This record gives sequence, structure tokens and C-alpha cells, in this order.
Amino acid sequence: MKKLLDKDMREPLFAYFDLKYGKVRFFEEKTIGRSRADVMMVTDDAITGLEIKSDADSYTRLKRQIRDYDKFFDYNYVVIGKSHLKHIEEHIPKYWGVISCFEEDGEICFE
Repeated sequence: MKKLLDKDMREPLFAYFDLKYGKVRFFEEKTIGRSRADVMMVTDDAITGLEIKSDADSYTRLKRQIRDYDKFFDYNYVVIGKSHLKHIEEHIPKYWGVISCFEEDGEICFE
């Protein structure tokens, strides 16, 4: 299984949400509180935070990021590489969404 990095996940993630929601604006690497949001997604009715945890990332800053994201965004998702599947729910609140990212037949997929 190929380890997915942030750079492998971003553009396909934008395409995934474009298909899912239609009219979407993305802003990358925006400072919120003492954290930096990987992606801020703006739709007609909400601002959503997307924290990317690639297969190369750790949970070191996640606790602080969760506090900052919760203050700023209407909804939050953590987008993870497959290496985080077993343990991510131990690190995020139940009301955060989880989107897993993996490679299948040379394509980046989400579920």
C-alpha cells in the first residue's frame, strides 16, 4: 500500500467535494486562532474545516487544532490516510467527520 502524502490528497479532495456539493470555494493554509487550517471549504450555507492527516503525519498538534477549528468552523472533518484508520477516533470528538483517503487502481479515492 502506497503511503499518501498531503500533496497527493489535496487536489483529489477538492474534486471530491466539488462533485458532492457543486458550488464550493476552497482556501488553503489559513490561520485560525493558534492553528493553521489545512483547508477551509465555503458552501452556500456553511464554513467547513478540513484537517488533513496524511500517512506521514502525527497527532502532535491535533488537540489544539480541534479547539481552534471548533471555534471557527460550522463543521469539521479530518481527512486521513489509511494508516490512521484504526486510531483516529481516539483523537477527535464524536461530532467531527472522518474521510479516509486511499489509492485504488492508480486513483485517489475517498470514503
